Amino acid sequence: MIQNAPPTGRRLLVIGSLTSGHAISFSTIITIGLLLPYIAPDLDLSPLEQGVLGASATLAVLFLNIPTAWIASRYRPWRVASLGLIIVSGFTLLQGWAPGFVLLLLGRFGMSIAFAQTEAATALVVQQWSTRRQVAPTNGMMISGGDIVIGIAFLMTPFLLGWLDGWRNVMYMWAGLSFLTAAAWMVLGGERQTPEYVERFRSQQGNPLASILKYKELWILGVGMAGGMAMESAYSIFWPTFAQQEMSVDPKIVGLGMALYMFAAAPAELLVVSLRFLQNKQLTVMAVTGVVTMGTHMALLFTGSEVLIVLINVFRGFSICYFPVIITMVYQLPSIKPREVAIGLAFIYTVMNTGSAVGPLIVGGIVQVTGDLQMALFVTTLLPLSLVGSALLLKPRLGRHLSEESVVA
Repeated sequence: MIQNAPPTGRRLLVIGSLTSGHAISFSTIITIGLLLPYIAPDLDLSPLEQGVLGASATLAVLFLNIPTAWIASRYRPWRVASLGLIIVSGFTLLQGWAPGFVLLLLGRFGMSIAFAQTEAATALVVQQWSTRRQVAPTNGMMISGGDIVIGIAFLMTPFLLGWLDGWRNVMYMWAGLSFLTAAAWMVLGGERQTPEYVERFRSQQGNPLASILKYKELWILGVGMAGGMAMESAYSIFWPTFAQQEMSVDPKIVGLGMALYMFAAAPAELLVVSLRFLQNKQLTVMAVTGVVTMGTHMALLFTGSEVLIVLINVFRGFSICYFPVIITMVYQLPSIKPREVAIGLAFIYTVMNTGSAVGPLIVGGIVQVTGDLQMALFVTTLLPLSLVGSALLLKPRLGRHLSEESVVA
């Protein structure tokens, strides 16, 4: 049975409102690196505590992402996403108020767990509101839209610190925006139960948790993603401090560079999953971007030139387009069912979050022992080799299927 395409305007409202909620939540998580130079002296944090704080958002969901997705995928995605986004707002508020490291850490743990529960809902919403052909562009649109919001967050954070008089008020601002986007989703969001979706949902055999063992490709994709995101996470947390303290780069240029990184990523991520000639070259994209992202991040460690920092961050943004490719490939696994997609993505995010947690911990630990932040960051630039290895391992397993999937779509 062929699924009828949803009304374009309604589809954009649903996907757009959910994307805005995700983007604001993730902006709160990822811009912590720009706030750390102000949080650390205020709360007297050691380098290792800074690493733990940076990794906490991913540590929080390592053991809960999969069971959370299994539970959340049983319920209506509109309700699950609504509850998750509201809870994110509350824990963001707690971070702004936190008088010490423990409560700040608790706020980031709680926010991250609440954010994770919305990811299962997102996997179902994408399948409800997208035809088979639209899944890849929809993922690209959501990730690209989120990147634009995150880029604006990076760009504005150095200014907001001054305008709002400190990092605590910046957190309060994020809490307010998070609540507004949750309200927008509750009004504009919705579900679409097509005959094809209902049939695929009901045809699920056994426990969807078994998909983790059923699809070995998930493990390979997850490990590839983990290496790349470990480096990305380490740089988002510690590169702003390195650039300002060791390269004497203006904080506003640091914010601009990180913003351009996200702005450049947005069109690249959308195009790589939308252009037909690239849709059957997904494994090649993974390998090439793995190499390019290593080179661009290494380059950031050896220049204090504002012009070069801006240019490098643009190319750095182009290199992260492996992310939507890997996410889309989960939807394309042979005969995968809707709840299996949700569990498969939860597994990918769990492995990815493991890498994202390990990255800052590696840097924090090396700095704690050696005091050399540049060397610590350099070590993490080797981690995206996992993307190259994953692409080579998946070629004999998925290469032909992905080509056929592209032709059929």
